[in-house]
Amino acid sequence: MLNTYPVVCGYYLKRPSTNSHANTNINDHESSAIHSRSPSCSETQVLSRYSSSRGSNNNNSFLHDELPAGEAPQNRLIIVDPHDDDGDEWYYGSIHKCLLICFRISWKLLLSLGVALLLFYMASKPPPPKISIKMAGVHQFGLGEGVDGTGVATKTLTCNCSIDLIIDNKSELFGLHIHPPIIEMSFGRFPFASSHGRKLYAASHGSSLFQLSFGTRNRPMYGAGRNMQDLLASRKGLPLIIRMSFRSNYRVVGDLIKSNFLHRSECFLFLHRNYDKRHATQVYNSTCAVTS
Repeated sequence: MLNTYPVVCGYYLKRPSTNSHANTNINDHESSAIHSRSPSCSETQVLSRYSSSRGSNNNNSFLHDELPAGEAPQNRLIIVDPHDDDGDEWYYGSIHKCLLICFRISWKLLLSLGVALLLFYMASKPPPPKISIKMAGVHQFGLGEGVDGTGVATKTLTCNCSIDLIIDNKSELFGLHIHPPIIEMSFGRFPFASSHGRKLYAASHGSSLFQLSFGTRNRPMYGAGRNMQDLLASRKGLPLIIRMSFRSNYRVVGDLIKSNFLHRSECFLFLHRNYDKRHATQVYNSTCAVTS
C-alpha cells in the first residue's frame, strides 16, 4: 500500500513495456526507471513508505509489472514526504502536558504554603514590645575657648553622655531584632551631638537593658556657646533635648514574614554646672517619654 503525504519530493517512474526486463538487476532497473524528480529534493533522499500487499519479497514488484499488449509505456508519479511530523508532534505534545502538570502542582503547593504561613502568623502574632528610656549620666560637659576649621575663635564643646534603653519583650516565641538607634542632642534647634549605634537583640519573654553612649569633641558652638555657658551657670540650668529613634521587628518566618515597629522617644534635660563625683556625672534633672 502506498501512503501519501504532503508533496515535498516527486519521482516519475517509467513503467517497463516487455517481460524482458523482469529478470534485470533491481538496482540497475531502479536507476533507469527514475525519469525525473523535483529539483528541490535532496540527493540523499530515497523512496520510502512503500510496502507491497504481496509480501516483503515483492516490495519492488511495481517496477516489474507488465503492460497489456499494445499499451504504451506510462510514467508513474510517486510522492514521498521525507519529513514525518507525527513523531515530533507527539514528543512536543508530551513535554507540554508534563510542564502543565508541573505548573499546576507547584501552584497548588505554593498556595497551600502561603495559607499555612498566614494561619501560623495569625495564631502566633507577637504583641508590640514595650519601650522606655532614661538618662544614665552626663559624664563630661565642658565649654571652652577654641577655633573652628577656618581659624575663627569661638566657644567649643566637649561632652560625653549615656542613656539607658529598656525593652520589655512580651513575645513567648520570638526575639526582637533592633536596628541601630539614632540619637541626637540639641540646644533649641541647634543639634551639636549625635550617635548611630549598633544592632541590638532582645530575647523573648523578658526585659533587656542596653546602655547607649553619644557625645562630641571640640565642637564649635559659635553664638550658641556663650548662651549655653550663661544658662549652665544659672540656677535654672541649661535646657537640652535628646531624641532617639529606631526600628525593630519580629521575624516570624525568617525575612518572609515580619512584624515591624517604629519607636521614637525624647528626654528633656536640665543640666547644672556642679559635678557629682560619687556618680561620676554632671548634676541634671531629666524627664523622658516614648512618643511613638
